Parts: sequence; C-alpha cells; structure tokens
Amino acid sequence: MTVADGFHWFVYGYGNMDRLGEYYLANFDSPILCSIIALISQGVYCWRIYHLSQWKVPTFIIALAATCQAAGGFGIGIVRLGTITNWDNRYDVFMILWSLSSAIADTMIACIMVYLTCAACFVKSFSFIQEKYTDDDTFDALDDDEEDVKPKPKRKAAPVKKSKRSTTASPKKEKKKVEEPKPKPAAKPNWAAIKAAKRAGPSAPGSKEVPNGAPDCLLGLSFVFTGELSGFSREEAIDIAKRFGGRVVLQPSSKTNYVVLGDNAGPAKLAAIKKHGLKTLNEDEFLDLIATRKGADEGGLDEKTKKKLAKEQEDIRKAAKEMEKREKSSSMADVDPSTQLWTTRYAPQSLKEVCGNKSQVEKLLQWLKDWPESLKAGFKKPGKTGMNMFRGVLITGSPGIGKTTSAHLCAELAGYTPIELNASDTRSKKLVENGMNINNTSLDGFFKGAGVCPSFSSAEPSTCLIMDEVDGMSAGDRGGVAALNALIKKSKIPIICIANDRGAPKLKPLAPSTYSLSFHKPQAQMIRSRILSIAFKEKMKVPANVIDQLIQGTQSDIRQVLNMLSTWKLSSDKMDFDEGKALVKMNEKYAIMTPFDITSKVLGPYLFSATARETLGEKMEYYFQDHSFVPLFIQENYLKTQPAKVRNINGPEKELKHLQLMEQAASSISDADLVDSLIHGPEQHWSLMPLHAICSTIKPASCLFGAGAHFGGSNPISFPQWLGQNSKQNKLARQLGDVQVRMRLKVSGDKTEIRQSYIPSLLPYIVTPLVETGASVVDDVIERMDGYYLSREDWDTIVELGVGENKAAKISTATKTAFTKKYNAAEHPIPFHKAQDLGKVPKKLSGGSAPDLEEAFIDDIVDDDEEESKPSASSDDVAGDRLIQASKKKKAAVTTKGKSTKKKT
Repeated sequence: MTVADGFHWFVYGYGNMDRLGEYYLANFDSPILCSIIALISQGVYCWRIYHLSQWKVPTFIIALAATCQAAGGFGIGIVRLGTITNWDNRYDVFMILWSLSSAIADTMIACIMVYLTCAACFVKSFSFIQEKYTDDDTFDALDDDEEDVKPKPKRKAAPVKKSKRSTTASPKKEKKKVEEPKPKPAAKPNWAAIKAAKRAGPSAPGSKEVPNGAPDCLLGLSFVFTGELSGFSREEAIDIAKRFGGRVVLQPSSKTNYVVLGDNAGPAKLAAIKKHGLKTLNEDEFLDLIATRKGADEGGLDEKTKKKLAKEQEDIRKAAKEMEKREKSSSMADVDPSTQLWTTRYAPQSLKEVCGNKSQVEKLLQWLKDWPESLKAGFKKPGKTGMNMFRGVLITGSPGIGKTTSAHLCAELAGYTPIELNASDTRSKKLVENGMNINNTSLDGFFKGAGVCPSFSSAEPSTCLIMDEVDGMSAGDRGGVAALNALIKKSKIPIICIANDRGAPKLKPLAPSTYSLSFHKPQAQMIRSRILSIAFKEKMKVPANVIDQLIQGTQSDIRQVLNMLSTWKLSSDKMDFDEGKALVKMNEKYAIMTPFDITSKVLGPYLFSATARETLGEKMEYYFQDHSFVPLFIQENYLKTQPAKVRNINGPEKELKHLQLMEQAASSISDADLVDSLIHGPEQHWSLMPLHAICSTIKPASCLFGAGAHFGGSNPISFPQWLGQNSKQNKLARQLGDVQVRMRLKVSGDKTEIRQSYIPSLLPYIVTPLVETGASVVDDVIERMDGYYLSREDWDTIVELGVGENKAAKISTATKTAFTKKYNAAEHPIPFHKAQDLGKVPKKLSGGSAPDLEEAFIDDIVDDDEEESKPSASSDDVAGDRLIQASKKKKAAVTTKGKSTKKKT
C-alpha cells in the first residue's frame, strides 16, 4: 500500500467517524464538536502559559495553531453537511489543516508545561522558609545545611593562582587544584530528634532557683535563647528575662547583647554567633548575671539606654498633658470624665492616637470623604484606594483592637454624624427595611447633653450608619443581614458594618456589596506608649515589661487592658511582673478546647512537670470541659506517650518502671469505671464527678505524661474506638431482640439463649448450604426460615452475629441474587407487624422562618369553610395501610385496525 492509499484510508476510513452515529451524532457534528472543545482547552492553556512565562512568540504560535485546527474542523463539518457543493474536493486540505494544527498546538503545550512544571518544582533555595519561620529552631538546621551546600564565597576567596608558570605550563593541573577544595555537604539533621528534644522539656526541671535580682537589672539588654536548658523550659527562661526588664528576640543580630545556649542549639544561630562575635551564656551564667548586675536605680544602665528612657518618659508626659487639657474642655459639658469608663474617656480623638492599623484607618477616612462624589458618579470610579465603587464597608478583626472606635473617629473627622446599632439594639428585618422612617431615640444623647440623639428620621446626607456586631445577628434579628444587604445597595448614606469573623456564613450576602477592610492585632510596641501614658495620667506606677505582659496575655486587646488597669487602680497604684501575670491569668478569656487539644495538653510534658504552676483545680478544669469524651480519649491514648519519668533511666530498669507506671494508670482507669457506674447508675451520685476526674484523667496522665504526638512522638492521637464498638453493640442487641421476638412462637429461649444456642444451630441450615451447594438449595433455606418466622433482614442479622469467619462472604453473587429474588417473590408467614410498618410515614414539619417576637404581627384569618370542605381521614379507611394492597385492573386488549370489532346489538 502506497503513502497515498494510506492517507486516503486514514481520511475516509478512520477519520470518517461514521461510528459516532451510534451515539446519535451526525457526521458533520463530530468534527465541529471536537474542534470547539479543542479550541477552548488550547485557549485556556495558551492563557496559562503566557501568565506563567510571559513568552509572547510561543503563545502566539499556539493560538494560531489552535485557530487553524478549529477552522479545519469546521471545514470538515461543512463538507460532511453538504450545504456547499463546491467544497467537496477540499476535504483533504481541511483534514490536513485540522490534524497538523492540532498536533503542533498540543505538542507545544505539552513541552512548555513540562518545562514550567520542572522549573517550579526544583527549588534551589530555602531562604523563603527562613523568612517565614524565623522563630523556630527546627528550621535552623535547614538554613545551616543550605550554607554548607553552597560554598561559592569560599571558592572565590581561595587563592588559586600562585605563579604565572603554573597557569601557562600545566592548565590541567590547575583545574584539578581548583576542584580539590570542594567542601563535603553536611549531613542532613534529624528533624524528628530535634523536635523531640525540643518538646521533651528540661532534663532536670526545678533543680535551680531564680535569684532575687535587682528590679530592672536586665533593662537595656537583648537576649536570644537557643537549645534546651536543664532547669527551665524555653518559655520559663524567656519569662525570667522579661521579669527583670530584658528584651527577648528570636534571631541573633549585631544588636544582640547575649545568647543563652542550651543543649541541641540551632546550627544557624551558632553560625550567626560566630559571624557577629556575640557573647554567649550558659544557664548558670545567665542566673549569675541576674544576681550580680545592678538595677536601673543603682546606675546599671548605659548612657544610650538612659537617653532612650528619658525620651520615652517625656513623650508619656506630653501625652498625659494633652489628655488633661481634653478632659478640662470636656468637663464644661454635662458629662464628668471621671464618671466615664476608661475605654470611653481615653478613646482616640485623632489619627495619631490610634494604636495600629493606621493604613486601614486612613483608607476608611478617605472613603468617607470621597463618598458624596462617588454617589454622584454612581459608584463607577474606583478612586485611589479602589473603595469608591462600594456603598458600604465591612470591617473585620479580633475584639478590642479598635474597629468601632476607628469607625466613629473617621466618621466624625469626615464631617458625618455617626448612628450606631449594635447587638443591644433591635435590628430585625422590618426595622432595617423601614430604617429611614423610624424615629429612633436613645439615651446616649441625654447623657451627652444633646437632649436627643440623632435618629433615622432626621437622617441627612451627613449621616453615617454604623452596624456593629453584624455577625451576631440572630433570634430577633432574623433576616436582618439580607435586609441590610438590600439597604446597602440603594443607600444614600455611607454604611459601615463591623464583625469579628470575616468567614462567617451569615456574612456571605454582604461580600459583593461591601468592601472588606481587615483589622489586625497591633503589636506590643504600638500599644505600650499609649497604655503607659494612660497609667501616668492615672498616677499608676506600672513598668513597661508589665504592660507588655498584659498586652501579650490579652492578645493585644486594648479594651481589656484598660478595663484590667481600671479595676486594679481601685485597690493599688503599683503593679509588678508577677502581679501582672496573675491579673492576666484571672482575666483570661475562657476558650473551649477540642478533646484532641485537651488530650495533647494533659498527656504533654509540661502540665505535670516539676515547674508546672497549674493547681489541681486548674488541671481538673480540662476534664470538665467535656467530661464525657475526655476520659475516653485518655483511655485510648495514655499508652502512646514516652513517659518523662523514665527518661533518665536506662536498661531493664527503664522497662520495669514503664510497666509499673502503666499498671498504675490502668488501675486508676478501672477505678474510674466503677465511679462512673455510680454517677450514671440508678442513684446518680453526681457529687462523685471530681473523684471521677482524678481517677479517669488526672492520675493516669500524671503517671505517663511525656512526649506524644504533638510533642515529638510518633504515635498520633486516636479517636476512641469504644464509641464505635458501643454503637455496634447496641445495634446488634436491637437486631437480636427482633430475631428473638419472631422466633418466640417456636422456641422458648430468651435473647441470651437465642444468641448462645439457637443461632449457632441455625447457621448450618440457612447459611452453610448456600456456601457449599449453591442456588439449588434456596427453597430449602427459605422453608427453614419460614418455619421460625424469620425475614430476609433477620438472615443478615444471624450471619453478622455468627462467631468465626464470615461465611456469607463465600456465597457467590449468583446464589445471593437467586436467594433474594425467590424470597421476595414468595409469600411468607408473618406473625405480627410493628406499628411503624403500618400506615404512611408521617411527614416532617417544614423548617420555616421563626417569627420575630419583638415585633407586632397580625395572624392571617383562616376560613372555616375550607377546612370543613376537605374530607377527614377516617380510622376505618384502609387506603393508607401499607399491608393491604388493592388489586390492579387489567388493561383492555388493544385491537388493531385489521381486526373487526363486535357488532352492536
């Protein structure tokens, strides 16, 4: 066969695609459909390649080839359609154009995507990991390994050329000399071992005491901690440095004063120490520095630190004087500043007093200033910030970081009168819809001396509506978010919505109609000066390190810090580091933990260590967070830890000690089971729950606490298997009861005897024959089942209750199918039916919207005639009985045209 014959065979044979007619596609539909699909896919790849590589020429070639193959496919389809008779002789041209263009486009796409994938996957530098995880020693080994693998600077610095003769006479030898000083790549660190050592905690906790140093003896010094100390954990050592005024940073630099070294120090930090020539201290030297160094009052500070502190004190005094002037001017009004809360009295009055998120505040202020012009332009011009296309703004962020205060401040600075509605106000659907027509007066205006607060009825273009706590709309606010979204779309005034969680499902309607403005938690240095100024104004002596402790403990919640200081001011004007830490502990927000987090915390190495500060009551609080699940999680995972009590023991003694600890924990869990039977028994001794907490959670964890899944261990925390087994047991017990109820007409045994005696005896008659013989004994098996009134579901239950291997798995599919069909087709004796099998299944009530109880509404009047006209369901009506089926009428025989019908008589 020649090349021409092969080509014509391919075009008119394989390329004909007549077989597609079997799938109800015409001859001309298939090439047109294929060309359209190919054009779309190749166009997507073309755009993707240009987006990733910015290559213009290859992208243009792919686009041209895709267009040509689409033209060829359309041409073939038109030829097959036969509408244009002059194109019949162009079939070969269109086929070549289609095939060749498609091959070129697909080949180029495949090659370029493979190249881009390889270029993206083979990463040569890990510097981005260092930038992202600069606070973790685990990545220090990775950074140090990177420096050893790339010794380019060492090659350049090595003196290669000693004389001209060596370079001219023997160039080959010179190449060998250049290749000789190649450093060997350092061995990759064992990250699992590093993590386990880091999470295991100190080797001798509580063996060393913290010296009684002078106040602020470490003021002006910056420390870096690396490795694990023997007497203190990393968190405790950092806490000690901060208590005496020291500043702790994560990475060493030229400005670092001391680096405290422990065991398994990070290689990257050791390299930074050599690079910058930093001073290093071990644990004992660090404690000696605290004991011997003079405090700030004794002249232990250098001149640079003294000037810095003097400048900070001067700024604090200036800020306090400005607050005093503002209070004097506001005291002329009816409201006395001394009667206000600190959060209201010291609220920011200018942009300079805003702590953090200043760029977001400036954007919000500019949006409010540009709002009238945006309204005239129909919100079609984005503006400088891109916010001018939205009628509303959605501010999200953590509580207490100044969202509402910033909204009020920006509205006042832009010349608007803010009207706020929060969770304490009624914000239901009708109120939001009729907001502009409701005269809403609050008591705030009377307290502020204005007489009447701005209301919706007096809303003017200079009014700004602030909807606070939008994600908290519920109950009486049902439907308020949807109505608020509709109001924003047609609003003639700016609307600012404030929420905590941006990803809340109820906020999805606001996403397309509002501009999202995220507020982040400000850093401690952004808040410190403001809090110190307020403390100075209130004549409180609170050191800067205590303020940092309060900010860190409240997670940068400015409102909570001010409330804590105002409460402390009632009893004392001074606060030290330990008092501040205790105050944070008392005011910490109650966080609900998952059972996995509780198990990780309780079985971890810190809760029961010698340096742990949690009391017995605080440890029991973990149990009471979920007293039904926590004991099950402890029982499932207490054997998966690496106990800290056997860490310093070696040899057979370690295994013996481990077994003894396991025996103590298991005995305590067994005692907890007895206590639980008294709590949930008939007498219900709920007063024994503290004892159950000790036996089920506290004592087992105190024996086997140590490294686990989240602390360097290899065994992950598992979900309690008891829950699944208990559910299976209850299901089988319920099914066994059904089997016993049906068999009781023939047998006299209870459920226990049915399970132990009758089921093993029935298996050889109703299961084994199907395995050994097959479908020929189906009738005998059904007859045996009918003799005991057993149904098809009871057969499955008996098989599942069988002991040993599952014999039903050996039954062939054909036998099972024949067994099921014959059983369903035959009639069987039925001793009784359950009540749930009779009648129709009751319909569930439709979940409609709950009525708003805060609003007045009128019930619709229902006509009695309609109800009376409907026929009532009689109790004697058998139409709804599922066990009674009416016989179906047979259809009349259809007569054909050729046959004669009967004559009328």
